[in-house]
Amino acid sequence: MAVEWKYLPILKWKQGERIALQNLSGSQWEKIVPLLELQAIAAAPDAGALRVALPGYMEKIAKELGTAVTGDKFVAIDIRHVSPAYPKQIRLLKAVCAFLANQAKRQIIPVLTESMVADQTGDLTVIDGFSNYILRIHTPSMDATQLTALVELTRANGIRKSALHVVVDQYSMVNQDPVTRFTAVRPFIDAALGTECRSITVAGGSFPANLIGLTQGIHDLPRVEWKVWETVRVHSDYDELRYSDYAVTNPAPLPDLDPKQINPSVAIRYAAADFWRLFKAGGFKKGKPNQYRALCQLLLGDPVYTGSSFSYGDSCYEKAADARLGNGNPSSWRRDATSHHLVLTASAL
Repeated sequence: MAVEWKYLPILKWKQGERIALQNLSGSQWEKIVPLLELQAIAAAPDAGALRVALPGYMEKIAKELGTAVTGDKFVAIDIRHVSPAYPKQIRLLKAVCAFLANQAKRQIIPVLTESMVADQTGDLTVIDGFSNYILRIHTPSMDATQLTALVELTRANGIRKSALHVVVDQYSMVNQDPVTRFTAVRPFIDAALGTECRSITVAGGSFPANLIGLTQGIHDLPRVEWKVWETVRVHSDYDELRYSDYAVTNPAPLPDLDPKQINPSVAIRYAAADFWRLFKAGGFKKGKPNQYRALCQLLLGDPVYTGSSFSYGDSCYEKAADARLGNGNPSSWRRDATSHHLVLTASAL
């Protein structure tokens, strides 16, 4: 069964993102298929340790998936960060996706990376049994002719073009010029369309990796990937393309930081039409009480606020503005911002 989507949000599978998905309504889910970048198995630096740690890791992911994604919905699974040193990445992808499909009873779409296809072509034959596949390529690390070659390799090794979706991922575009970025991505779009695969999705992300250098107060940050998308939509040849972004997170892998050693700023990352309005306060640890409450009050009085009924996250902002809930925590900040971003973006497509 082929799957359709208009929006493919790329999520880091943190707790806040899981709760945001869990609270999408049925109508809000209609345009969305999430792509989950599963995080690393910390205890699996080599193949032997991976075999020991993998069963428990997969059980945990399956349980989280069963709670966050209700019903028989499609979910794309990217395992590039799970155990990068393991040499048989396609076999690892097959093991994880097959387990999740069976255990969580969800429709799983395996995500192939360019390195999997280029370096482990022979293993493509083992990843059978799925109705859909994604080939996700990062445009900064290759050229458009390589995209065509990678698609041909997947076909030659048993994956039909009618089952293959190509994601053209521009990766990080923080503060870049949208016109320049469109010019750069256009050859990849044209090459992908020439492959006649099931679908083509254009992805990218431009939220900063951190808020260092931004003073306390209100800042507008450009959604470069959305501005590129607006240019894409002007061209009638691209009417069938689909959209993807990284919601309110930078595309780079999450850093392995000791939470005891960091002090994140209390902040709201609120998506608007083609920018995020960032409301930033002081540090979370040993900071002033009720900073998050004060930010939520600012948001509710701002023209960008869409109202408490717009999304689960928006209802949380209203509750936090009206009650002494302290400063929340990084997970609740991510939950509320992701929830609003998902609904706003899907409704605009």
